[in-house]
Amino acid sequence: MTIRTSNNWGVPGHITGLFQIVQDDNPLYMGSRGAGFSIENLIKTKIIAYEASKNYQINYNGKPFDGRVSLEVVKNFEEFWEEDLKLIIDHNSQLPIQGGFGTSGAGALGTAFALNELFELDKSPEELGQIAHKAEITCKTGLGDVISQLHSQAEMRLDPGAPGIGVIKKIDWPKNQKILSIFHGIMSTKDIITNPKKIEEINTTAFNLLLDLRKNPTLELFLELSYKFATESGLLTGELKELNDFIRAEGYKSSMIMLGGSIFVVDTRDNLKSCSQLISDKYPKAKMWIDSLATKGPRIIT
Repeated sequence: MTIRTSNNWGVPGHITGLFQIVQDDNPLYMGSRGAGFSIENLIKTKIIAYEASKNYQINYNGKPFDGRVSLEVVKNFEEFWEEDLKLIIDHNSQLPIQGGFGTSGAGALGTAFALNELFELDKSPEELGQIAHKAEITCKTGLGDVISQLHSQAEMRLDPGAPGIGVIKKIDWPKNQKILSIFHGIMSTKDIITNPKKIEEINTTAFNLLLDLRKNPTLELFLELSYKFATESGLLTGELKELNDFIRAEGYKSSMIMLGGSIFVVDTRDNLKSCSQLISDKYPKAKMWIDSLATKGPRIIT
């Protein structure tokens, strides 16, 4: 028997351009310094609760998948229901998993907000954000997406950690600037953020770049430093580098999405349409779409 159903919660995707890994034994304090922006391309989460034997099913676009981050969030809420429950957690989005678009962080936030609503817990957005951040850190699927997605817009993460602990600063973003995303393939965040050699390369490369951006947090400098970071850190390689080189040779400001097999370009909508046509002509199988900057964090949608 269905006992309750949540509203549909939408959380913006997120793109990181450059970052530095900050480790800590306490997951609430672990995270990243860095910079990125949220996109108005939502990951939608809805939860249905049944009175039945304990069972949690996670779906992405209607298909079961290993939603370990969402399950980690659920563990933090189990104390609030006494009876055995079956939960069906439905995530829906056009954004690909492991593409660098913050889908795990958005799914974690959506799950936390939906459970908070379902069981009338009255937890604050900050508390829910901390639960989601902790789940991401525990599962090694992300470092700084959650705090960014909670606040939306474009941001510098000045100090690492969960909402209420980490510190962010807004980056100026002209209203006419949109985002073209090009998805080329998946990449495992865990493989990179648990590799000591990669961590050292990333952190060494990011250090001075983030200091420069902190002094002048503009979109233009963010785009320049993101490209520097992608190339100098050694993360941008192979076919993804070839794609990015092609886009930049045509005069567009592009870089790699961290951490995923994807590229982002920022420009006016008309210019991005021209850019996408050039890419389609050379890479007919490329998956692309244009988004606006997200100006709201988690919210109920219809």
